[in-house]
Amino acid sequence: MHPVTLLLGIHNHQPVGNFGHVFRMAYDRCYRPFLDLLERHPRIRLTLHYTGPLLDWFEKEEPGFLDRLAKLVVSNQVELLGGGFYEPILSVIPDRDAVGQVTLLSQRLHDRLGAVPRGLWLAERAWDGGLPKKLAPTGLRYTILDDSHFMHAGLDADALTGYYLTEKEGHPLAIFPISKDLRYLIPFRVPEELIAFLARLGERGPGAAVTYADDGEKFGLWPNTYQWVFEERYLERLFDLLEQNAEWLRLRTFSEYLDAHPPTGRVYLPSASYDELMEWALPTDAAKALEDRRAELERAGRLAAYRPFLRGGFWDGFLFKYPESNHMHKRMLDVSERVARAFPPGAGVHDATRLVWRAQGNDAYWHGLFGGLYLNCLRHETYRNLIEAENHVEAAAHKGREWIESRATDLDKDGHEELIVSTRTLGLCLAPACGGSLLELDYRPARFNLSDVLARREEAYHRKLAEASLHQESAGGAPASIHDQIKVKEQDLHQALTYDRHRRLSFLDRFLPPELSFEAFGRIDDEERGDCVQGAYRIDGASPQAKDGALAVPLVFHGMVSLANQAHQITVRKVYRVTERETAVSVAYALESRASGPLAVRFGVELNLTLLAGDDPQRYYEVPGTGRVRLRERGCCSGADRFSMVDEWNRFRVTLRLDRPGDIWYMPIETVSQSEEGAERTYQGSALLASWPLTLNPGATERIEVCLEITEI
Repeated sequence: MHPVTLLLGIHNHQPVGNFGHVFRMAYDRCYRPFLDLLERHPRIRLTLHYTGPLLDWFEKEEPGFLDRLAKLVVSNQVELLGGGFYEPILSVIPDRDAVGQVTLLSQRLHDRLGAVPRGLWLAERAWDGGLPKKLAPTGLRYTILDDSHFMHAGLDADALTGYYLTEKEGHPLAIFPISKDLRYLIPFRVPEELIAFLARLGERGPGAAVTYADDGEKFGLWPNTYQWVFEERYLERLFDLLEQNAEWLRLRTFSEYLDAHPPTGRVYLPSASYDELMEWALPTDAAKALEDRRAELERAGRLAAYRPFLRGGFWDGFLFKYPESNHMHKRMLDVSERVARAFPPGAGVHDATRLVWRAQGNDAYWHGLFGGLYLNCLRHETYRNLIEAENHVEAAAHKGREWIESRATDLDKDGHEELIVSTRTLGLCLAPACGGSLLELDYRPARFNLSDVLARREEAYHRKLAEASLHQESAGGAPASIHDQIKVKEQDLHQALTYDRHRRLSFLDRFLPPELSFEAFGRIDDEERGDCVQGAYRIDGASPQAKDGALAVPLVFHGMVSLANQAHQITVRKVYRVTERETAVSVAYALESRASGPLAVRFGVELNLTLLAGDDPQRYYEVPGTGRVRLRERGCCSGADRFSMVDEWNRFRVTLRLDRPGDIWYMPIETVSQSEEGAERTYQGSALLASWPLTLNPGATERIEVCLEITEI
């Protein structure tokens, strides 16, 4: 049997904004015990990757861990990989930020651990053909990608070995292909199966070099893996077997192999990631269709032949699939540009630049196996960093003075302009073409985006929830890969599935049947009789300009209301008003009917706001006549002219004020999404509807004013 080279790479990461107890659990159940075993097996040589958030946590909470890691680097047992410090998708952030983040991590690894990284970990193995040129200034020579990238370029996955060279405009980069077979063997099958697999490679001929690289959290943190990996000694048995077979099985670091061997060949790869992510990135209907076609081919025994030609989308597809992700991404690009103009590169990294980089961590922008985008704590941290970075820019520009500014820009890159309004205390994004809505409302003193509410939408795995099992602890033995199982965290979770037909925005204008009751709030789209929510409002008159410390934004929409099988023309005029001194946004409505006679409707203004936690006693509604009510509750109050949401943790109150009493309905927005522990229900925010039964008479104008005010507590 010929010698076989095994290249082992372990990627360890926790996202910006994750809870401290999660970092601690990951350290106790995964990172520390892995290093403990590695120290006891000095002949096990591999490459490790730790992202910036983990290095920061280690430095603060467990600095001895870094000291131990530095010794392994000095002894040449461990090579350390570089990459983007905060684990961004490098292909979708500005070049200056990509180079800056990679340089920052390389510098940290050198200063703290004595390592000089020569390769980098690409977040989610998200490849784009322009990356070799983009990364050229960093000086890094190689990266690691899945064999599926090579398959989609027409190569045979079974024949891949060593590393390959690619380039962009003459800038080279070496790429090591990850074996999917190894990803599913380690650590989910007994170690003897891995040795047998490697032995078969050695029987094929000389020079076989195979790469394993995957998440370190598989070793103790993924469900049911701690018992298998450490208590039942999987990892120790694996290390023992690798050492026992050292006569023919060689363990090398990537840099060592790169220096000693020429490339296997040259290659150009399409934009791609690992197979599972490319499926998740597809629109839901397309993802279900791909899953069905794959199942059909497998039943027919033809899947292996067609597999190279079956692929999903690529990472950027999440920006199409989830408008909330696209908005967050484009906000990041906008703030990055503003920070770069305000604070040009100097001797060090400006605090505002570091905040933008923190906001580029990929986890909050997409969803697959883990919560990701569905976790409001991750999105909140992204927005918190962006708002704080903007605060630096504004403080430098205005030097403590009050101000109000506005600018029109196609922020979301959808072909329609939004209006960005900023004051010392508020940041607003108005979207005339999207129902004349308020797309984003930032309370700047608390660095809090109150509008960050994710809509309820279908996911491909929802159709499997009815058959899913409740999550249970493992009874022992090798755990199933979490790619191969679906569990739920509460019984009959599929009955909670409800989907929205509109984005969860604020100041959406509703025309409803006059007799509609609160019980219909959960299916309000089915009861809608107007077309304003999807309507493209236009600015009424010249471009708005601030005057005397105030800004008025007049919008108009000519639409239809259909009641009793008759369509009636209506005109909605709404004027947003913001001042430089008040932490409030008011909207004055003027409703006109062009029906031939009186038109009886219930007119409502819908708002979707979040305080992040639906069951926290420090975050609650103040309901007139009732008092405190948890945000997870639903209800209504009649004849009210005010309604509040209170956040004692962040010390502010959001009050909805009406110029005439109306009915105020409220309910939680809860999504159903997959996580590593099982599918779960997640509070995203609260929907409020202020409404009035009205009779719109021809030639008359009905006027209503709604104000949203934020105060400190």
